[in-house]
Amino acid sequence: MIVTNNPQVAAKFDTRFVDGSYGKVLEKVRQLIVQEQRVLLSHPLSSSLKPNETYYKTIILAATPAQAIDLESLAYIESALEVYEQFSQDRTCPKWTEKGLADFALVDFSITRSTLERIGGFF
Repeated sequence: MIVTNNPQVAAKFDTRFVDGSYGKVLEKVRQLIVQEQRVLLSHPLSSSLKPNETYYKTIILAATPAQAIDLESLAYIESALEVYEQFSQDRTCPKWTEKGLADFALVDFSITRSTLERIGGFF
């Protein structure tokens, strides 16, 4: 299961698309971990880009629910939300240009493609 706010990722893969910010993606993933017992397959803070340095985020979860809430996944997503909130308060996010957003979408797409190749032969 792929959760993203990146239109490039959504155009290539079957996703749960989030119409909103990086933070909204993190919130959706937390909801899926708690309500549907999904398990993280990619780290919610992957890459060297800080939450306030990019707009797009893609997170991969196990498509099959676990038997119970995965506490490790929940801890990772809660920590990611705390980091997101801290960066959102401490540093304002710039007003991105269309070219800048396209560049961030491409970076996120490349990270997603690489992760999918590593975890399961999508290519």
